[in-house]
Formats: sequence, structure tokens, C-alpha cells
Amino acid sequence: MVENNNNTKQTRGVTLREPKDLRRVVQRIVSRAFRENRELEISGRIAQLLGSWLRAWEVEKIAEIERRIEAMERILDERD
Repeated sequence: MVENNNNTKQTRGVTLREPKDLRRVVQRIVSRAFRENRELEISGRIAQLLGSWLRAWEVEKIAEIERRIEAMERILDERD
């Protein structure tokens, strides 16, 4: 069983609790690399970060789709 830790403790200034938190951090890092014209120098790292960003987005979208399906199933069950 996974215990829900509600203690807000920031050790490095960033707390990752949800996929949107990861997406925000990745966006910040990639934006900084482009601002500093280092995108080619660290392109492999950027590609890996973007893969993580995409996976976090997928997790959020799947959860949203599951909620919508469950709501539709409840409505259909109520009709029967």
C-alpha cells in the first residue's frame, strides 16, 4: 500500500507530486537551454526530457479519459 505523504518538504526548491509538476520543470529547463543557445549542445538531454514531458501528458490525458468513461457508464447504468 502506498502511503500518501502530505508533508510539503522542498529539498531542492521543486516538488514533483503530479505529472503537471514534471511538465512544468521540463518546460523550464528546455526554455532555458534555448534562451542560452545550448539546444544543440544538449540535444540528447532535451530529447529525453521531452520524452518525460510527453509521458506525463499522456498520464494526465488517460486519467481524464478514464474519468469521462466512468461518468458515461454511470449515466448508462442509471438508464437501465
